[in-house]
Amino acid sequence: MRIFIIPFLFLLFLLPSPNAQAKIIRVPADSSCIQCAINGAVDGDTVLVARGHYYERINFLGKAILVTSNFIFDNDTTTIDSTIIDGDSLVGDTGSVVVFVSREDSSSVIKGFTIRNGIGTLDESGYRNGGGIYCLFSSPTISHNLIKGNSAISGTGGAICCDVASRPIVRNNLIIANSAIYGGGIFCLLVSSPTISNNSILNNSAVSYGGGICCVEYSAPLIDSNSIIGNSAFAGGGICCMYYSPPTITNNAILGNSAESYGGAIYCAGNSSSTIRNNTLIKNFANYGGGIYCDHSSPTINNNIILTSLQGEGILCEYESYPRICYNNVWNNADGNFFGCPIGVGDTTWGINFNGTPCDSFYNIIRDPLFIDTITFELLCNSPCIDAGDPSIYVPIDSGGCRIDMGTHEYSYILGDANSDGTITPKKPRGGAVNIGDVAYIINYLFVNGPSPCPYHAADPNCDGWANIADAVCLINYLFVGGPLPCGF
Repeated sequence: MRIFIIPFLFLLFLLPSPNAQAKIIRVPADSSCIQCAINGAVDGDTVLVARGHYYERINFLGKAILVTSNFIFDNDTTTIDSTIIDGDSLVGDTGSVVVFVSREDSSSVIKGFTIRNGIGTLDESGYRNGGGIYCLFSSPTISHNLIKGNSAISGTGGAICCDVASRPIVRNNLIIANSAIYGGGIFCLLVSSPTISNNSILNNSAVSYGGGICCVEYSAPLIDSNSIIGNSAFAGGGICCMYYSPPTITNNAILGNSAESYGGAIYCAGNSSSTIRNNTLIKNFANYGGGIYCDHSSPTINNNIILTSLQGEGILCEYESYPRICYNNVWNNADGNFFGCPIGVGDTTWGINFNGTPCDSFYNIIRDPLFIDTITFELLCNSPCIDAGDPSIYVPIDSGGCRIDMGTHEYSYILGDANSDGTITPKKPRGGAVNIGDVAYIINYLFVNGPSPCPYHAADPNCDGWANIADAVCLINYLFVGGPLPCGF
């Protein structure tokens, strides 16, 4: 048997693998235009585009290829700025700058370009959609691009339109100064659920709904860790979700967006029960609901910081909206912090939370969040938002806190490091951050009127909500008697 197996294996070794067929097609060295290179490419190929200004519009034709600039090699954003795909009308009135309309998946990738001056793909109703990029039944990867100055003036998705069951990965892009009727930045329609992460979505505008992002008709995008700033619309300056669309909106900085009418930062309407968690909403404004406006919708709103709406309420609930509003800090909004919300929301005479801060029966607080600055909006160690979040939500592994915080940024500290002389990174080894000095610090605080630990729960290694003698005993037991680690280690 072995005499037959060995020659067979030898033949397999000589046969080229599918990846061995992949090639790099250079533009303009090997091909005169980007679309020409795509036409000649096969799955697995790379179309590598040199710096330059390319007046064309491109179609991926269903191919699993990477179309990229030299950014993949130099990681230099000036390469993005100087490798331009321009859909200017000089090349004819043909629509979007980039289209994915042949059921492309995530292996179809566009990366490292400036994409500009598109006017959208014309549909059968006469509307234009996806000024910069149009996806239909397609789920490509769109990353590290500058998508700027595109429009869908009679339709949807100034920068990107995700149409009919499209689920692209949209990450690490700068999406700026695009416009449309719906979804000035990104529009999601008909069961389209893209992953929208780590983008800067700035100064886009919509005549009607969703200046930054708009999702409608059963679309459920994941909108995570983006900066959504300075966008504008009639309703939903930052984000709009309507008609049974339940996006998950997490860890975003949503700042300075505006709506002529409803929902400066976020507008939820038409049975769109979104999850809105761990976001920071600041200085947004609208006539109604400068922060969040709910219309016939009942989203879950928790662990957010919503403050300083320049006009409108922090959270406004109308027309049979029954959102679950818990563990938020809603503070200093122009027309009040809560209006029309479920009974008990905002009544901070109810009691105190884990930090001893007055809260309502849903653990919402009304306090200055105490930021380090107005650029990053990270929390000071004495912020009332630290450890004030929903205890049912997992604390990030690199945080070390007793509970998750409110807002976008988790404050990292080591439980038991009462004098805060340690470091959270790297997590292991701890480098002796918890030691006898922390025991002394707790005793000094409790009995000699010493300074308060900052954050407070750094001196609460048993996580019972209070820094007391039991915590000193916990540390002594851990340090000298082989006792258990402080909780959260």
